[in-house]
Amino acid sequence: MPTLEAAAAGIAAALFGVRHAALMSVSAARSHGAIPRALSTAIVAAPAQHARIPLLDREAVVRFVKRETESLDLVPVTTDLGRALATGVEQTVLDLARRPSLGVADDQLPDAIRVLLAASDDDRLTELAVQQRKQGALRRARHRAE
Repeated sequence: MPTLEAAAAGIAAALFGVRHAALMSVSAARSHGAIPRALSTAIVAAPAQHARIPLLDREAVVRFVKRETESLDLVPVTTDLGRALATGVEQTVLDLARRPSLGVADDQLPDAIRVLLAASDDDRLTELAVQQRKQGALRRARHRAE
């Protein structure tokens, strides 16, 4: 059975195309090794809103968030079903700090942000925060990591 993140990436690619959907938020954090335990919700950035998709093989759901995916910092990741896109480490830090209200793995966010900040390029992180007008999210991320 594939991981939830692999299944979510496959579903999103089928709906929106491989280059137009990406794992984000806690799902990207899992892909980057910042959240160790499996979750019951996968979060996918997509160019259009879509209803949540419950999986039939487990108690899990794929949740879509409308984002302009071409403006996100995306990187290829390897899943057990092949290659997919996910937000990069720095983008994931900003997303987790900006939208913790997605309500998934809230108890794991401070540790995930700390791990991702340690792996981040600070110049790239600052650059993305300025470009995307997320300086407040960057301040919250750094504060949460203390």
